[in-house]
Amino acid sequence: MISILIIAMLMVISELILAFLFSLIAQQYYKKSEIDMKSISRGFIERLFLTIFMFNGIPHALTFFSALKLATRLKHDDKNGETEKFNNYYLIGNMVSVTVSLFYVCIWNHAGDIENGINRFLNK
Repeated sequence: MISILIIAMLMVISELILAFLFSLIAQQYYKKSEIDMKSISRGFIERLFLTIFMFNGIPHALTFFSALKLATRLKHDDKNGETEKFNNYYLIGNMVSVTVSLFYVCIWNHAGDIENGINRFLNK
């Protein structure tokens, strides 16, 4: 039971950190001053999608996710130089989302080890 609480806490903390970091990056790229909750929630749903499928042994979701993102997001016209900046921001965001999803799956797979380590630490 403790391991589930730890996983949930790690996920909430990491999602808050990601929201803050992505907001800072968006401020640099797009000169935005507010936090875009729509983008933050979309990123969380994407990471949840990847985490669920990878945890269930369906790594093909990564390919599907990548193809879907490329087909719907990359801009191909470069009228004022913003396209490269957008593509870089978008690529970095997707790479971070996939990495965080892999981290969640790793934590879930090693939840028993984490709980045993915490119990040994607390019993010292």
